[in-house]
Formats: sequence, structure tokens, C-alpha cells
Amino acid sequence: MKVLFLGGNELSQELAQWLDTVEDEVVFTREPIYLDFVQEIKPDFIVSYNYKHLVPEEVVEIYFPKIVNLHISLLPYNRGYHPNVWSFLDDTPKGVTIHLIDKGVDTGDILLQKEVFIDEEKETLKSSYLKLHQEIQLLFKENWELIKTGQITPVKQEGGGQSITTESVSSLNLSCESKDGIPLFEKLKKNIELGDVRLKNFIHLSLQEREMVRSWRNHPTVRQWMYSDHEISKLEHYQFIRKLVNSQKDFYYLLYTQEAPIGVLYLNRVDFRHQNAYFGIYANPEKRVHGAGILLEKAALRLAFDIAQLHTLKLEVIADNERALTFYRRMGFQEEGRLKEFVLKGGQRKDVIIMGMLSNDCS
Repeated sequence: MKVLFLGGNELSQELAQWLDTVEDEVVFTREPIYLDFVQEIKPDFIVSYNYKHLVPEEVVEIYFPKIVNLHISLLPYNRGYHPNVWSFLDDTPKGVTIHLIDKGVDTGDILLQKEVFIDEEKETLKSSYLKLHQEIQLLFKENWELIKTGQITPVKQEGGGQSITTESVSSLNLSCESKDGIPLFEKLKKNIELGDVRLKNFIHLSLQEREMVRSWRNHPTVRQWMYSDHEISKLEHYQFIRKLVNSQKDFYYLLYTQEAPIGVLYLNRVDFRHQNAYFGIYANPEKRVHGAGILLEKAALRLAFDIAQLHTLKLEVIADNERALTFYRRMGFQEEGRLKEFVLKGGQRKDVIIMGMLSNDCS
């Protein structure tokens, strides 16, 4: 039998190599496929595993049901890309599934499925990711003869999990996977330890912490320098944090040191392809801590350059905020431009200063 194997990283290549030992021929590709390419190869069966592209509908129509996908989630939970990460964020059951490919994204009938227990107290995203891949490879190897000969009765999926559309798949492809297979934007959604400093992502804040942050944000000394300087309501604050759950561009954190909340830092407008972003910080205005600004600044730089792997970091400061401008200059940021009369504050139009830093400026 000739098999067309649609793969992605080294894990899929390993399984393709195993398959090549039990079949006549295996053609492996990571590239997007088209109907003429498939017709030229003339495979008897198509296997997709860790493949980063959608299979064209005309290919699905011709090869169905001899076209399957290996997916590391317990479908219908967490369809689409990076299901392991979403299973942690959404607290959904974890497992692996082999299913027929149809015209949807991971919506095809299920052939084989196994729930996998992940001890979240001991497992990391990386270790659980590898564990799920071990399980799905074993499931595939043990059942390949039944799969290829059509001896397994497909079962329709019931209910709906997270489904990623073509548009969002394209967006995810720009989000730069790190070496452990986890996209950088998902790493930024986790709580992060930076030595003695802990960054707690807004999407994981308790109700008490959310209200504390809202109180800080509404403090006159903070909101006077924000573009939106009205008082934030509980509903507006709640809706803002809910949007952060699905955002791939905006990441907000509450910074703790020795369990004391120091302030807030954030990266927004993050562009992983071009490796740039904007950021901002503000310290707890209700209980000043000496050196809080420097602590927040250093944490932001480590977050941006070490974890998010950015090359360029920008910030915007209202032109008459001399204290902030002096602080950022002292930290190594350089002025790069001015947005004339960019914001309206107290009935007056204000310029905004753009400042920037390159990753090698702080190395």
C-alpha cells in the first residue's frame, strides 16, 4: 500500500518512518498539498498527523473514508490547533483521537479514542504534550491494520469543542512555536516565574485580585495617563478579561514578589512573526513599594525578550508625562517618533511619544 503522510514536526516524522517499515511506500510531506499533487502520487491512503495546513476539500471528497487524522484531544473537546494547551486553559478532558477527515476542522467521525489522565500537579505542558503523542502513536500502531482495511465502525461526534476556523488557523500559524511544540502565545497565557518575581496572568486572577487591579486602574494617578481615563466598571473590567482568554496579541499580568502585589505589566499588539510588541506598566498606587517601577520594567523586558522572544519592544507615553519619559530613558529606551495631537485629555489634544528598545540593547 502507498501512503501519503501529511506531517509537521519530528514526532510525525518518527511515526511516518515506522509506517514505512510496514507498508510498500510512504510519501512524507510538511508542505500544503493540492489535488494535482495528490493525483500525481496516487496514494491508497492518506494519514495526517501534526499537519499545519488544511486538506483541500476536493482531496477529502476523493479519498474519504481512506483519509484520517491523529489529534491529541478527546474530541469533540478542543478541536483545532494546540489542543493540549486549550485543554489546560478550558479544563476539559484530555485524551487522543483518530478520526476520519471531513470538510470541517477535526469534526470527522471518530474511529478510535482514548482518554489520558494528566496529573496537572506534576505534569508540565511539555511533558503532557509528549505523553499524549506517545499515546496516540501507540494507538495508531496497534490499530493500523484495522484502520486501513476499514474494519472500524466510525462514530459521529456529539457536541462541540473549541473549533478553529480557517482564518484563525492562519493566525495561529503566525504565532511561532517554540522548540517544545508549544506556541509562544500560549506560553504567555500561563503564570510565569521569573526568579523571585511571579507574573500572574489576568485570565487566572481570583475575583478579589480582579477587583484589586480594577481599583488600581481607576486610581487618579494611574488613569490620568491612560488613553481611556474614565472609571472602569466591574462589567467592563470583566468583559476585558474575558476577551484576553482568546487573545493572541494582548497579555496582562499582576506582578507579585514575596506574595506582595507590586503592580501590573502588559504586552499588547504582539506580532510574533515580526517579533515586536508594545508594553506598559503601572505600580500599585495604593501602597507604594520602593523600586517597584524598576522591578516591573525588568520583568517586562525579560518577558518580552526571553520568553516571548521578541526583537523590538515599543511603548507610548503622553508627551507631558515627564516622570515616565525620564524613567524610560534611564532604562535604555530611545525616542523614535511623535504622534501629533494623538489623544484628547481634559479637553486638550496631546502629543504621544513613541519609544523603543531592541533585544540586543539590554543583553
